Amino acid sequence: MSLLLRDLFLLLALTSLCACAVAGEQRTCVPLPTTLNVNQVWGGTSLRFGAVESAAAIYIGYYDTERWLAVSQVNKCTGLIKKVRLNSRFTGWDAHNYIVMAMDKEDRVHIAGNMHVTPLVYSRMAKADDLDSLKALQLTTDANQGHTTYPRFFNFPDGALGLSYRDGQSGNGVEIIDRFDGTAWQRWLAQPLFGPASAKEHVNAYTTDYVKGPDDYFHVAWVWRVNSNVETNFNVNYARSKDLRVWETSKGEALTLPITPLNAEAVDLVSQGSGLFNNIKLGFDDEARPVISYLKFDEMGSTQLFHARLEAAGWKVYQSSHWSYRWDPRGGGTIPAEISFSGLVSRDGLLVEHVKHPEVNGTVTLNYDLQTLVTAKVIKNYRWPDALKIKRDAPPNTQVSIAGVKPADGTSTPSFAISWVGMPADTRDRPRACKPEVADCRYAFDLILHKLSDR
Repeated sequence: MSLLLRDLFLLLALTSLCACAVAGEQRTCVPLPTTLNVNQVWGGTSLRFGAVESAAAIYIGYYDTERWLAVSQVNKCTGLIKKVRLNSRFTGWDAHNYIVMAMDKEDRVHIAGNMHVTPLVYSRMAKADDLDSLKALQLTTDANQGHTTYPRFFNFPDGALGLSYRDGQSGNGVEIIDRFDGTAWQRWLAQPLFGPASAKEHVNAYTTDYVKGPDDYFHVAWVWRVNSNVETNFNVNYARSKDLRVWETSKGEALTLPITPLNAEAVDLVSQGSGLFNNIKLGFDDEARPVISYLKFDEMGSTQLFHARLEAAGWKVYQSSHWSYRWDPRGGGTIPAEISFSGLVSRDGLLVEHVKHPEVNGTVTLNYDLQTLVTAKVIKNYRWPDALKIKRDAPPNTQVSIAGVKPADGTSTPSFAISWVGMPADTRDRPRACKPEVADCRYAFDLILHKLSDR
């Protein structure tokens, strides 16, 4: 076969393989560029956006320049972009009003967002890859949806879609879990997962994700808070479940729902005003044991990173850092994290964690001793396999946010990512003073889709 004829056959084969359909349209693929400008977003504060991928398209949820909750569909075959606005408008400056998205078993997009102690905002597609069928819906007919915050999609062991959220307010709320049966949402738990012990004792739980462990349990850790002030956080707690319905302690003892400060398993008894922030994380060590990362003051009053590990004799708490810096966040609203961390990960024979701290010159990777969990050393130029390496310039005094697009095959490694620019969430959710030199006070910034060429 001649070279020219072989290339022609190859081109025809690739064209046939790339043909795809979005909402009934059949087109020939044109490879997506490395970067694609999807739209402009409102970036008056730093907010998390969502993005998911089907076999045919990429869907991105964001706030457009008029502050409407919007979804753009990017056809992976043609690069064509289609946008719809949902009937929800972001009217404030509250960085709690982030957006989450998920794809169910029928490849229908679900989206929730734009809420902070407000009625639940939720929409889903009626048909796969049909953006026009994305409509706002009531989640269930049950109560506990009038004062919602912190939506989180996840998957049950059988792959069914789940959604959790807080109903109530900071210092007085309950944690709800719902399940999508393919047609409608159902209340999964007869009682909230977390809640106050009584009407007179106000608390709410600030939780980690429900983390599926190597033992096929879902693990979760949390701190309690008494009111809207962050300094009222207390106690590090833990529970686990096989099915997200029957919950138990680390010893396998059954927990009666709702879990409250009276019956919760306390991992570390930390009193209020002790520097316990609610950015705790949960991971696993080299022996697949749960490890909880969190901040609190040491005996000298400095802020340290602690790790609590579930060992044969029970939970053991380790002080992993020895910094002299004190971070004492107080009050309510969105609080910029002066110290942040990724949670502990076992990888390549190492226990590592991504940490940002004023005393370690920005963000570094810390390697912990396998036995004592103290910081063995800082690993320079450590490459995290799931790191999204994207270069993007931003105007002065703004910040770039990056999020991976959840893959269609359910793997943890995305092939695409989105980036957008916004102002820092440093106003405690209050209006920002207009500075004309930044996006003409419209805070309009480009939303970019990136193809990750090294994946």
